[in-house]
Amino acid sequence: MNVLRIAVESDDTAWTELTDSSADAPPTRIRSSSLGEAAAATARSTRPVFVDIDVHVADTVKEAFAEYADAHPGWAPGARTGTIVHPGTVGTLVGLLRDIVATGVADGVTLRGPAAMTLVRHVRAEIMPALGVDVRDQVGVP
Repeated sequence: MNVLRIAVESDDTAWTELTDSSADAPPTRIRSSSLGEAAAATARSTRPVFVDIDVHVADTVKEAFAEYADAHPGWAPGARTGTIVHPGTVGTLVGLLRDIVATGVADGVTLRGPAAMTLVRHVRAEIMPALGVDVRDQVGVP
């Protein structure tokens, strides 16, 4: 796996892949509590695997943690939630995604957040260029 495939999903839009893929098989989406669990699922699968990551992007990690905790009562850093959670900055998210590529954890990720437009804007303008990933020209997301 050389290029990470990226999709988004939010409360206001359906799952949409932002990367251009010529894969014949539709991806399998998984939710896991850890990257290790995701890697094991990817190793077992005959289809491309996308791991869900709940993200919240802010200007600072401290701000992202506080805002995510406010929106998700009972959440705390390190809590096992049944899904991978990443409140942080664009830079820390890019770091996580680079780790996923380097270690072969998954073929792609579904970045999940509350607002599609904000999430897509970050992904297209900052995250995909930092990863060297091409953006699809026609995507059914605002």
